[in-house]
Amino acid sequence: MSLTTVPLFNDLWEEADVPTKLFEALLADETNPLSPSMRAEALTQLARCQGLSSESDTAHATLDSIPLEDRPAGSTAQPRWLLEKGRVLRSSGKAQDPETKACFLAAYDEAEEDFYKVDAAHMLAIIDPKGAPAGATPGETWASVALKIAQASANPNTQAWAASLLHNSAWDAMDAGKPQDALALFKEAREMREIACEKNSLAKNKQTYRVSRWSVARALRECGQNQEAYDIQRILWDELETGPVKDEIAILKPLLGLVD
Repeated sequence: MSLTTVPLFNDLWEEADVPTKLFEALLADETNPLSPSMRAEALTQLARCQGLSSESDTAHATLDSIPLEDRPAGSTAQPRWLLEKGRVLRSSGKAQDPETKACFLAAYDEAEEDFYKVDAAHMLAIIDPKGAPAGATPGETWASVALKIAQASANPNTQAWAASLLHNSAWDAMDAGKPQDALALFKEAREMREIACEKNSLAKNKQTYRVSRWSVARALRECGQNQEAYDIQRILWDELETGPVKDEIAILKPLLGLVD
């Protein structure tokens, strides 16, 4: 399986949460025209922006405008096209539509780079939590397969998926009434996000690290470890006063016998 150091156009996603205008400018720049394959990839990312902005019809039109010859089998553009087609279908209320699952399955099967294979498995885990690839061992799910690929990858960008996958699995454990399991997963995700934040202090990295710390505290409360949970929430409150932190502090104070 081939590796890409950084997914093409990843830098634009680091500049804004939904960099629609950046992709539009890139595609319109006639002074530095993109190759057909690069243009195809850029269009898939523009479609993703449009989907995130609830412009599903426009996103579908953008994806459908990409010629088949510019996203042939074996290219990076093809799994990216399938991923974004599936995401737009899901966000437009068709999460359980057979076409949506077919897009993600095809992306998983066709991706030659593990970054996109993990992305596809992650999306399949969302729409089919109990599902798994053909030939999976008993107990495996799309989520566990995605995590296994991410943790085994030599690509740092693929490895970065692991924290998100662990975080999602932790919330699944919380929902299943298994707070101790959730706490262990949240702590593992927090460690990964702390390392990512130390390596690159992007605002997004700082935010995901903060979320992971809040989540650890939330699980601690569920496990009855209220003082430790309160101490974390107080640190988060001192850093930045937000609603979720305020709500947790309000719950923890009476449990600890604290009064204002």
